[in-house]
Amino acid sequence: MLSGEQLLKQAFSEVAAIKYEQVPEYRHIFSLRYRIRKHKLLRSLERKTAPEPRAHTGRFRLKYLVLTVIMACVLALTGFIFMYFSDGFKGKVYHDNTWLFPTDIEDCPKRLENIYSLPYIPNGFILLAEDETDYIHYSFYKNETTGQSITFCQYIKSVFNVHANTEGFELVETKINGCNAVYIDYSPKWNCADVI
Repeated sequence: MLSGEQLLKQAFSEVAAIKYEQVPEYRHIFSLRYRIRKHKLLRSLERKTAPEPRAHTGRFRLKYLVLTVIMACVLALTGFIFMYFSDGFKGKVYHDNTWLFPTDIEDCPKRLENIYSLPYIPNGFILLAEDETDYIHYSFYKNETTGQSITFCQYIKSVFNVHANTEGFELVETKINGCNAVYIDYSPKWNCADVI
């Protein structure tokens, strides 16, 4: 007597045999294009006995150099992020701005200990907004007649992160009162500058 699994296998075998008998016999005929290519390939293999070693020329290296330059340009145009490093600052450089952070925040104050202000405000500028917390001090001055403005911000290092507009402008390292700073000259376009 057969088990259930053996009966099932036998039933499948019988059904498969019946279905196979109903399939007409078919002989595959390769296309003329295939046969011509096959004969060409076989003839070329008969003529060549061993592959010839190829010497690499300067063109080979030039091709990869050109490919590398093209890839670098594509990555720059698509917004690939580059890093910016200077004394006291690091940042991520995007196509239209640079996101700046301080490099050393260990042993720095956890709150603003001294509030600084601009020693001189040009004529015509008035204070329109001012905000002060333990972490940031912000002052905004504007000249209503010319439309020019001055923004003065003071941060503790742990919360400092600034997006500086560097689209068409350059970050220049400088020192102010012995402290590291970054300067951006917007004067060719907007007649102003930022010191960070």
